[in-house]
Amino acid sequence: MLVLPISGVQATWRPATGRDDIALADSARGLRGAVEHVGNTVEFSSQLDPMDLPVGDVDLLVLWQRREHLGDTMVAEGRCARCHEPVDVRFSLAAYAAHHRPRASRRAEAVGDGWFALRAGGATFRLPTARDVLSIDPSADGRGALLARCVREQVPAATARAVESAMARLAPTMRTAVTGVCPECGAGFELEVDARELCMAELRREAVTVYDDVNLIATAYGWSQDDILDLPSARRRRYAATIAGRSSELQQRELADA
Repeated sequence: MLVLPISGVQATWRPATGRDDIALADSARGLRGAVEHVGNTVEFSSQLDPMDLPVGDVDLLVLWQRREHLGDTMVAEGRCARCHEPVDVRFSLAAYAAHHRPRASRRAEAVGDGWFALRAGGATFRLPTARDVLSIDPSADGRGALLARCVREQVPAATARAVESAMARLAPTMRTAVTGVCPECGAGFELEVDARELCMAELRREAVTVYDDVNLIATAYGWSQDDILDLPSARRRRYAATIAGRSSELQQRELADA
């Protein structure tokens, strides 16, 4: 069980089936796809629509699932701005999440029912949710529209910046820059990393194997598609690996992930 650091909600990943894998493999990119995936596969300690989670909590759920399935090490790739050679940065998802944990803000204090107030006065606000972000028209001023949804008052620019600073500490997302040194030319570089989307891409690549698994198992055993898709994903992969002669490889991977 994972306690989400921003909302405080308890969450548990339920065992996935082939149907969940198909939904993940075919899911939309971006925050909407991540929210739908969380809604399909997470059980919460209270009745909750995942759309009402802070974005940072959605991010963390995806990071933690990727960590459980594929390990803690993540690789972000890009190109050196000086020599244009490929570069990458390897980092620990656990350390990355810890670095992006919520922190108290000296600018704001909680005033109840999920609302905060600037200590200097002038604004009361709540933390943005996935619903807030996804409701904004892509052609609109996203920053202004988000503040309009989450701040009770109309505020001047300086107050808006103070609110945004407080939000960034109280409800950080998993998107940031990571730095490294190019092994070819020695120049420092910076990569903009959206850890949630990197993790979702890897989880999709794992999930898309469901189609090959169904084909293998149906061909070998004559089972129907529905029966195969209803199997827990781990069991389906074991059957497919056995048929393909990869059972020992799969077992070693499962032991390494344990």
